Amino acid sequence: MDFFNKTGKMALGSRLRMLTDMITEDATKIYQLYGVDIKAKWFPVFFILSDGEPHTITSIAKEIGHSHPSASNMIREMSAKGLVKEKKDKADGRRNMV
Repeated sequence: MDFFNKTGKMALGSRLRMLTDMITEDATKIYQLYGVDIKAKWFPVFFILSDGEPHTITSIAKEIGHSHPSASNMIREMSAKGLVKEKKDKADGRRNMV
């Protein structure tokens, strides 16, 4: 951690990012402890989908405050685990519904 001693306050963003990563990893371990096979970063998507209605990736990204690519990656990971399903919107084939 000599890097942080040398950079001081200027490395605040890096330190906060490391702290966030550690907390997210710990939350995932807690889910595992209770037998829930999800990653902590997926929870906001689960919450949005908990109303049982399909949502577009764009609307999910907007509601959880993530970029479209970030939300798309989470949904792709969740889909690979069989936790969500994606399909093309019947009205607009360019949109994916989750």
